[in-house]
Amino acid sequence: MDAFLKDHGCSEQIREGYGTTECVTASCLTPIHKQKEGSIGIPFPDTYYKIVKPGTHKELPYGQEGEICLSGPTVMKGYLNHPEETEQTLQEHEDGLTWVHTGDLGAMDQDGFVYFKQRIKRMIVTSGYNVYPSQIENALDAHELVHMSCVIGVPDPYKMQRVVAFIVLKPDVKIPEDAAREILLAYCEKHVAKYAMPKEIHFRDSLPKTLVGKVAYRVLEEEEAKNYA
Repeated sequence: MDAFLKDHGCSEQIREGYGTTECVTASCLTPIHKQKEGSIGIPFPDTYYKIVKPGTHKELPYGQEGEICLSGPTVMKGYLNHPEETEQTLQEHEDGLTWVHTGDLGAMDQDGFVYFKQRIKRMIVTSGYNVYPSQIENALDAHELVHMSCVIGVPDPYKMQRVVAFIVLKPDVKIPEDAAREILLAYCEKHVAKYAMPKEIHFRDSLPKTLVGKVAYRVLEEEEAKNYA
């Protein structure tokens, strides 16, 4: 992207970062002098990041995935009139610092670069494998037939969960759904790990959205859960 901008006479540079509402603004950013593929960068000065085992305060070794926690001067005092949520999110660790438990899954390398993977609650566990819906969605959304996708896990008596994809096709797609399904499954076989392959593909005219315009995956999970109640 930087090369593209430079070729078109733009001196600006695009850098990937990470921030949470609980810290007001970004707290991690890719430095100008060094980039690593897939990384959201390194913490701002006076801001600390660590990766802990989900549900605990135990810090994990470099490279191991866990919950992203952060601490620093911009951390909020709490959620207004929501003491229980505040207690879950802001936790004092053994080092005496108050840490934000972000609910995001990630890792950190030995150079201090942080890697965001997925919201922890969105991770799908199937046949003992961890599957990240966003990775499958990115693959599906890159296909010429697909306008938008959402991937969720649904209960499975043998695999614990199985992967299901909901897809909105582009308006100009005129082929039958069965044909589109076959094309997309064949495409996934080339771009998605075998254990993460969608077992079902459902087509929708639209997908439910949150107030901020994101796909409301929880609504789809709740709809599917009713089928297994």
